[in-house]
Amino acid sequence: MKHLKPKIKKVNSTIEYDYLTIKVTQSRIDKGLLSIPVSLIDVFPHKKQKIKVYFDDNKNYLELNFTPYSSSSRECRIGGMKEWFNLHKVSNNEELVIQIIDEDKCEFRLFTEKQYLHTIKLLRSKFDNSYDDIATTENINKLAAISNINQSEVIENEFYRLSNQYDSNRNFTKVAIKKSKESVPYSIRKILGEIYKGKCQLSNFTFIQKNGNPYFEIHHIKENKGNYLRNLLVVSPNIHAQFTYSRKKEYFDDNGWLRKVNFNKKEFNVYQFIDKIDKRKFIKEVHQ
Repeated sequence: MKHLKPKIKKVNSTIEYDYLTIKVTQSRIDKGLLSIPVSLIDVFPHKKQKIKVYFDDNKNYLELNFTPYSSSSRECRIGGMKEWFNLHKVSNNEELVIQIIDEDKCEFRLFTEKQYLHTIKLLRSKFDNSYDDIATTENINKLAAISNINQSEVIENEFYRLSNQYDSNRNFTKVAIKKSKESVPYSIRKILGEIYKGKCQLSNFTFIQKNGNPYFEIHHIKENKGNYLRNLLVVSPNIHAQFTYSRKKEYFDDNGWLRKVNFNKKEFNVYQFIDKIDKRKFIKEVHQ
């Protein structure tokens, strides 16, 4: 196999998730086979056997025949794909998203790329519009399951996505006969709470509540601006009160992130998580 050269093309992912795809050819589609590129051979078995393949977001799997490169076919491939190919009208040179669920147990998942991107965007929309803490957590879990990463990575990816949204106005909601400024959405509160572990971005202070969760409040830097990350801070009650009542000076960087605050001549640096991921790029690997 030394003469075989893996062909991997890396391009920027259109979503804030890394993933890899396999290109399919018409000849293999017609035969109901998925040919596994040389670059992925090592994550598949080295002998002829049944492997477990999950399709789409289905929780059930099918046991399909797998043939290694060392066989007489001289091709690493998965059989029994014709029905799924037909169902999704898979065409020549189309890309399929493949995930390694458990290499030791020979468990894999397949999506068409269109379906994968649609599912991520749909779940992301549900996450953004979560109506309570339980729904927020459920939507994070679903994103983690579909993207095949852990919950912490999902939260960081969603933080990165939301960090690129800014300069919106804060809406008002009607309460009886008076208007009240909208609160921070559950999705954003969940992300900020997890990213900063409930600790104040200025003082690093928090305390544990009776329910076992760290206590924190969210401050809108510009009161009438919206719920975008550049305008929000995780703060302790004391710091929140100082933002509201003390004489303060605020210092922003060129990208609009608050970096320092001076309360009555006492200066605080502002910890911003964006510094850890500001230059991050998400990659799609196309295996051919």
